[in-house]
Amino acid sequence: MQAVVHLIALGVLMVCSLTPSLVTAELKLGVLAPRGVIQAQNQWADFASYLSDRLGQPVTLIPLGPANIVPAAEARQVDLVLANAAHMVYLQERVKGIPLATLDGPEGPRFAGVILAKKGRGIRTIADLKGKHGMSLKFKEAAGAYIFQTYHLNQQGIDPHKDFASLREGQKQDDLVLAVQLGLIDVAFIRSGLLEAMEREGKIKIADFVIVDQRTDDGFEFVHSTDLYPEWYLSALPWVPAAVQADIKVAALQLTPDMPAAQAARVQGFIELLPLDGIQKVLKALNIHLYDAPASRSE
Repeated sequence: MQAVVHLIALGVLMVCSLTPSLVTAELKLGVLAPRGVIQAQNQWADFASYLSDRLGQPVTLIPLGPANIVPAAEARQVDLVLANAAHMVYLQERVKGIPLATLDGPEGPRFAGVILAKKGRGIRTIADLKGKHGMSLKFKEAAGAYIFQTYHLNQQGIDPHKDFASLREGQKQDDLVLAVQLGLIDVAFIRSGLLEAMEREGKIKIADFVIVDQRTDDGFEFVHSTDLYPEWYLSALPWVPAAVQADIKVAALQLTPDMPAAQAARVQGFIELLPLDGIQKVLKALNIHLYDAPASRSE
């Protein structure tokens, strides 16, 4: 009997010694950086600190380019991910990523794509895009700077890969806007809200550009060309303990617009999950598959 008691006591000690490592270990938050690493660091560093304070464990911010989000998750270089809806679909398929909350951004919980041209270049309608030189962010991975626009154009009989004179990949969305402004390219695919941000920063004037196929949607005040889709998703990877996932979700949902982390990120906070049906439909229609190789094991 005494031996059994000793074994139980030993088991309790082992659990107690292991639990802090699960609960207080560093968490790495991978954040999509469409405007570059420095901008992402400035925008989301306070949010990482906010999570650290709420969880009682360090959260380290890791800005990532569109092509690096899923590989970083597969390599276990990140534990949490804040990225677009297409990445959320890929994370679910590849590493069993667990969506926790949807971002409520400066535009609300949805955003869109913009098809941008410079005034005076003879581009006003979608038909005018044929034979022009365009630029987007990474094919397949960039939702608001490639996927939305490509689907929108395909629905109207235009394939940018076939009907444009060229379509190249850029590194940052700001650079795409400036390339159009300088006349280096004819058209750019960017996410909604970027033009307003760059004008606020004194970099451009929206009046100098043409928004091709511009549309309006009730309650959405930013210039855009495509349908609206869910904003970014905050997700956890399957090795993050369920209790920690729950705490992260609560912390995200309790972020309010007046908090420093929300103000630095220029967001309203987070809301309960929006469905991924719309982006899944778009990815299927475009026959977009991020990877052809079998998924890596997540556990």
